Amino acid sequence: MLIFGGCGGGKPWESVHTVRGVVTHKGKPVKDAELAFFPATEEGFPEAVRPWAKTNENGEFTVSTYNNGDGAPAGRYKVTVVHHEIVISKGAMGTKPNDLPKKYANKDTTDLTAIVERGETNLPEFELK
Repeated sequence: MLIFGGCGGGKPWESVHTVRGVVTHKGKPVKDAELAFFPATEEGFPEAVRPWAKTNENGEFTVSTYNNGDGAPAGRYKVTVVHHEIVISKGAMGTKPNDLPKKYANKDTTDLTAIVERGETNLPEFELK
């Protein structure tokens, strides 16, 4: 049996904060890239709480966790980024393989990190190399 004690404040993942950023590759904005934010310390963090974002035509994104654009819980994250071009062939829709450097697709190999502060966070540009 596990017993947790403490004084109020709720769980850290219950409160989200606005997070914005930009993704570029070879100096150009990456449109429709998908980002996933993995807590640096997953201890106690429910697996269902995984902030995410999708870039617009300017490579800009706003992070979502529970609702579109609501932000992310405060803390440190490892960030993955993938981009799959959508193709239509013979009336069927599909995707091509990820066309960004592979290291950014896996939380164990990415070197992208984010620190989400309480309030509003504007992340430094994620320049993929």
